Amino acid sequence: MNAIETHGLTRVFGSTRAVDGASLAVESGTVFGLLGANGAGKSTLLKLLVSHLRPTSGTAAVLGEPVSGPRPALWERVGYVAQARYLPGWMTGAECLRFAGSLRRNWDAAKADRLAQRLQFPLEARVSDLSRGHYVRLQIVLAMGHNPELILLDEPTSGLDPVGRHELLGILVEELGQRGCTVIFSSHLVEDIERMADNVAIMEAGRIVACGPVDAVKSEAAGGGMDSVSLEQAFFAYVNRRQS
Repeated sequence: MNAIETHGLTRVFGSTRAVDGASLAVESGTVFGLLGANGAGKSTLLKLLVSHLRPTSGTAAVLGEPVSGPRPALWERVGYVAQARYLPGWMTGAECLRFAGSLRRNWDAAKADRLAQRLQFPLEARVSDLSRGHYVRLQIVLAMGHNPELILLDEPTSGLDPVGRHELLGILVEELGQRGCTVIFSSHLVEDIERMADNVAIMEAGRIVACGPVDAVKSEAAGGGMDSVSLEQAFFAYVNRRQS
């Protein structure tokens, strides 16, 4: 079973097609990278997958279940790190973790504490006082503290310092190795995608302009020959091809 399947998934805001006919299949137990510039549609696609937005057309299934309508049992199996701030500003980090533990049947308080220590997160600080980097760290702990089968990360390394980025990527590697979970990783930082992802989709103006194993995407961008290009070079080749 694929962890994610979409067919012609589309979301329109007025005259803007934020996601335009996205069709994806993400294998279970892999890291899938969504690569694109700011505004390419990555965040909107992830919001559709976690049912924060409804599609204008097309379908999506997560862990074998359609995402339309309320599905509490499904979201127990998913962790999500959003770009936008949504946590109550008056809560401390520790209060957020306790609140999550009261809602999640599979909450692992010991694991959450270990993650917070490893990410050097100040548990007694209020959410309203957190920097972008510390807020992301808190979201990561909340997203992983219940041992989800699927983790969706929207620009998770944005705002993190080099130490934080290194720790986060290391944690993801461990989660994959120990539990075999699936990770969807959205970023405009090519080096993070190239380091982590098994497969990648390049997005431009709401459309998926390339998709497949990272090496295959790079090879196709180079014309299918023996010459190798970096993922960054492949990204610009596909985007320029789309714009021309």
